[in-house]
Amino acid sequence: MNINELIKKAKQANFSDIEVYQEISETTSISIFNGEIDKNNINSSNVYTVRAIYNGKMAGYTFENQDVDLDTIIAKLKENAEILTSLDEVEIFAGSEKYEKIERAPGEFDKHTITDKVNLAKEVERIAKSLDNRIVLVNYCEYEDQKETSRIVNSKGLNVEKSSVYGALVVGVVAKDAVNNPQNGFEVKVALNYNDLDPQKIAEKAVKDAVSMLGAAPCESKTYPVIIENEAMSSLLGGFSSIFSGTALLNKVTPLAGKEGTKIMQDCVNIIDAPLDLEAVNAQPFDDEGVACYNKAIVENGVFKTFMHNLKTAKKFNTTTTGNGVKAGNSISAGSYNLFIEKGDKTKEELIASVEEGLLITDLSGLHAGLNPISCDFSCQSSGYYIKNGKIERPVTLIVVSGNFLRMMNEIEAIGSDIYKGYNGKGAPSILFKGLPVSGK
Repeated sequence: MNINELIKKAKQANFSDIEVYQEISETTSISIFNGEIDKNNINSSNVYTVRAIYNGKMAGYTFENQDVDLDTIIAKLKENAEILTSLDEVEIFAGSEKYEKIERAPGEFDKHTITDKVNLAKEVERIAKSLDNRIVLVNYCEYEDQKETSRIVNSKGLNVEKSSVYGALVVGVVAKDAVNNPQNGFEVKVALNYNDLDPQKIAEKAVKDAVSMLGAAPCESKTYPVIIENEAMSSLLGGFSSIFSGTALLNKVTPLAGKEGTKIMQDCVNIIDAPLDLEAVNAQPFDDEGVACYNKAIVENGVFKTFMHNLKTAKKFNTTTTGNGVKAGNSISAGSYNLFIEKGDKTKEELIASVEEGLLITDLSGLHAGLNPISCDFSCQSSGYYIKNGKIERPVTLIVVSGNFLRMMNEIEAIGSDIYKGYNGKGAPSILFKGLPVSGK
């Protein structure tokens, strides 16, 4: 598609401004079952999302056929604009003064053949089966890599581009012995470099998770000191990340309205949005509106510093965008790119050793259904381990852990140093909380 010609036609058709967001991706997916290739696909896409202002309204249109007729695009945009009723002020962004460069070492995924990638997936399955005779099934084994390039071009002269490459190796196993019910183990490793996909480590983690849960049973119902392990804590943060969003503020679905500059968490808590973090898969030099990204404190020493804003929410609340415009279909919301709880100084082992009786929670299930981002309450089926006298005594499952996110972030005993940064742009260390209600037996 000739983007410049589309912009010219839109201006001739009385559009105030127009923007084209182009996403090009190529994905290799390989899955293995019992040593055989179950799936081997290479898919590519070239998707255009056009946003344009017509009679003061922002219309959007998304299509994948790059040969689509330009007049058809103009007609669709006009049609979509005419049915809009919003009177919010809208804007196409002219560009930031400076953009940081995201410079990383080559991922080397293109240096390896499909055969290499198939063999890597086969190897993680083979290792997983061999590590423990209680592994009765490797029910999921997949390799994937993806190249993505995004480009924004608009009628105000903006023309920026960003690219990323990453890969993933995933394995799921089932453990069973003669006495206990089957238990699942699962591990996913997402890496920026092919050589960081270590099949031995990935298989060991999945097998350990499954085998260590054999014999799991509910614990007694009561309030326990609880360590939420880093991956589970990252998921919990992700579930409540919308409370920091300018879109949530605009829609009146956040409990933090009017609380900027107010202490909302314990002094030891620091939460940052770090789109420029080079270790993160989701590093971004600019947001989906073309605004330069920067690292920022969302919560600093327990004090709520700022909502994450896009152009629309910043304009609505008479502030400036924080470079947090996130594309969702034809629209742009305000959200995080890499939202992390900063690490503390205790190892996970030290956290466990400090607990006389409590729980280490390694999995929180059903977060989307089990939490309320307006009240910050949650109640999730969970599993993990029972701690007695500073040592893990046995696995626990079929329990429900409940709490309130803001309240528990004011009731922290210690923060771990074992920060986990998830591929979904959420991260946290393990955290020991003073007490959370647990429903078991």
